[in-house]
Amino acid sequence: MDLRIIAGTAKGRRIAAVDGLETRPTLDRVREAVFGMIQFEVAGAAVLDLFAGSGAMGIEALSRGAGSALFCDRSQRCVEVIRSNLAALGFEAEVRCDDCFAMLRQLARERRGFDIVFLDPPYASGLAHECAAMLVELELLRKGGVLIVERASNVPVCIPRGLAAERERRYGAAGVTLLRME
Repeated sequence: MDLRIIAGTAKGRRIAAVDGLETRPTLDRVREAVFGMIQFEVAGAAVLDLFAGSGAMGIEALSRGAGSALFCDRSQRCVEVIRSNLAALGFEAEVRCDDCFAMLRQLARERRGFDIVFLDPPYASGLAHECAAMLVELELLRKGGVLIVERASNVPVCIPRGLAAERERRYGAAGVTLLRME
């Protein structure tokens, strides 16, 4: 499956996604809606793309002027696709193959901070709330930063203390919630 970059320096360029059921790439219309919500926050932002899959969300952010992006997925196959997509578009970014919790703890030890975090775990995993809570607890999401959670549209988002819901949208089976660090 090929995806396209919607806007920015790589507008219209195609990127690869991992074949099979291992990932569920974010649809173009959902990405377009998400970036419509955060369009004025992307330029210069430090971005974290967790459960990155093809890297489409982080790559879209880079295309739109994000200052940096870090991609994380536990699948080596996904990591290879992300690296290939970045190289094909001429973007430089850090890509890590790791468990989300181990990586978040490592990022805290490195004293990293992010302005925008994309969180798109497998819908049935229940990992969205745990990761969101860990981002807050470890102070990885900067004050005023945004957390975009993609989930099954029929599943409500549990909002950890320290985050406030700003927007919620549904796109068929996908639901997107924008949370902001208080």
